[in-house]
Amino acid sequence: MKIAIVSIISEVHQEKKIDKTLKERCQVLKSNFEVEEIQATEIPYTDFSQYDLTINFIKSGGSENILAENIDYLPQPVYLLATELHNSLPASLEILSFLNAQGLEAKILHGKMENLIKEIKELAEYKKVRDQIAGARLGVVGEPSNWLIGSQVDYKHASHHWGTEFVNIDLAEVYQALKQIDSARAKKVAADFLKNASRIVESNKAELIESAEVYLALKEIINKNDLDALTIRCFDLVQEIKTTGCLALSLLNNEGLIAGCEGDVPAAFSMFLAHKLTGVMPFMANPAAIDKEKDEILFAHCTIATDISPEYIIRSHFETGIGVGIQGLVETGPVTVFKIGGSGLEQYFVAEGEIIENTDSANACRTQVKVKLPQSSDYFLNDAIANHHLLIPGSHAAVINEFLAKE
Repeated sequence: MKIAIVSIISEVHQEKKIDKTLKERCQVLKSNFEVEEIQATEIPYTDFSQYDLTINFIKSGGSENILAENIDYLPQPVYLLATELHNSLPASLEILSFLNAQGLEAKILHGKMENLIKEIKELAEYKKVRDQIAGARLGVVGEPSNWLIGSQVDYKHASHHWGTEFVNIDLAEVYQALKQIDSARAKKVAADFLKNASRIVESNKAELIESAEVYLALKEIINKNDLDALTIRCFDLVQEIKTTGCLALSLLNNEGLIAGCEGDVPAAFSMFLAHKLTGVMPFMANPAAIDKEKDEILFAHCTIATDISPEYIIRSHFETGIGVGIQGLVETGPVTVFKIGGSGLEQYFVAEGEIIENTDSANACRTQVKVKLPQSSDYFLNDAIANHHLLIPGSHAAVINEFLAKE
């Protein structure tokens, strides 16, 4: 891990003398990271993109103006390493106040070195995720579904906030790609999916092959448009070509290629961020029923990454009875419920609960997961960020809160 340490010190102090008192701390940094020290005079000429993280070492008081004068050249968030020596912490507090007043993200790193090393490693990982998000291309295949009236995104606003590029792709590209699909490949995909299923109920082999063709067509769309994630107006597939995207999205998510339903941009973006941050593939679902007295919420949808459902049943699509839907059986245990939304993707909700049961109602989408989610009923019934939310197996709220607190 390559770290830039920017030396910020007042001109009235003797740098060699101060560096001698900081030698032990610097040795700890160098023993844990590949460190490159940068003087304040070098800041405007340094390419900070080559580092995994940049830390501004505030070595003395009276150095506040030095950082302020160079702020336009320093990467953000601005991390200020402060010690208890030479009025380093007071100077850092003054700088922090200045940066906050400018609307800039900043944080003071202060405390025992062993704790700081752990924090610096976490910050470097967060920067890696931010860079991946900023460099991502999210394809919107077809427009968002008509009923997503509370899930509209201002692409310009969201791109300014996150850096992500949102790419509109006409569904005609999918239909064109379907004409070029190798039928033998589709049959192999369908056969493998059937072989690994516990059973098949309403669907059949012919419908499996058609769904596998959609998967291969979307792979072509991803490659052609250099996408990192996509969401598709999938109900149009049902209406136009009498098949579904449920199998396709499941397989794409298994491969780490984020794929969401219904053209829901906030949900797909949430999936991408959650996967990059936690390494776990989420399940995008509808909150289908809420029991306020028991703090239980039923989440349901017709597709899920089968990698997070150890057993799955091949079904039809719930609303239409057409094509392939997936009934995934998810392991019980800790789960994190998460969603990012708002016109600029600037709002979020996260809470931890427990998956307590897989249900099998005939009146909800095929994969049905009941979650014990304490004190969350009011959020869903009063302040919910639209419909779709994510279930991420495991406990991830602390990491998500820490990451998003810096956004």
